[in-house]
Amino acid sequence: MQKKKTNYPLFIQFQRAFLAFKPLKFFIMSLMVLFLASCAHQDGKRIDLKNIDISSFEVAEKTALMLAAEAGDSGLLKSALERGGKINAFTTQDSAFSLALKNGHEAISRILLSAGSDWSLGFSPGQASALIVAADQGFDELVKMLIIRSAPLEQADENGYTALAKSASNGHLTTLKILINAGANVNVQPEGRSVLMHVVEKNNMLLSQLLIAAGADLNFSDVEGDTALKIARRNGFFDLDLMLVQAGARP
Repeated sequence: MQKKKTNYPLFIQFQRAFLAFKPLKFFIMSLMVLFLASCAHQDGKRIDLKNIDISSFEVAEKTALMLAAEAGDSGLLKSALERGGKINAFTTQDSAFSLALKNGHEAISRILLSAGSDWSLGFSPGQASALIVAADQGFDELVKMLIIRSAPLEQADENGYTALAKSASNGHLTTLKILINAGANVNVQPEGRSVLMHVVEKNNMLLSQLLIAAGADLNFSDVEGDTALKIARRNGFFDLDLMLVQAGARP
């Protein structure tokens, strides 16, 4: 017997088709393509994004380009570039790239980095670096771009979090894989605890498996004598308990 075909309303069919596309990534890629295409010409004259002035110099206050990046406004960003805005102008605290990234504007951050922004400007030593901020937000492509540009993998913020520790703590599986494959240390100790302990505390099996496979210290103990296994048992995380014991964790 042939199964009866269900004719869903048009708006439901459209919704299903749209959801099949990974909307966020599609939007970001579309925004970058449109921006780069629109920047290619100014009054009939081509703007070569590969030859933008990337010299760095300090300014007293935020430039129009920095304000556009901070707001995540691609139209204003384009206008600022057309007027000769310098992508590596910086104040004592910020640059266009740092403002875009700190405010979560992934597409704008990638555009600026591709055009030659200095990823180190606007990030103070001892605080979260560009790579840490990108990993914290799970911006996978931006993390790759920063690694390619030699952003330091082991730089830590004021609490001892590296990019890898941030990605693991926030549950960004793909970002964590990227950083492990790049050679990041899985045995850093943010806030005095191993990365594995932070992940086990959140009952995250997948990230725990990934860290263990990458060589995480199963028996690291903090100043209070806590270990990943003790955390799992205290919280009743039986699957994690079993996995840790099988991997070699000691009671």
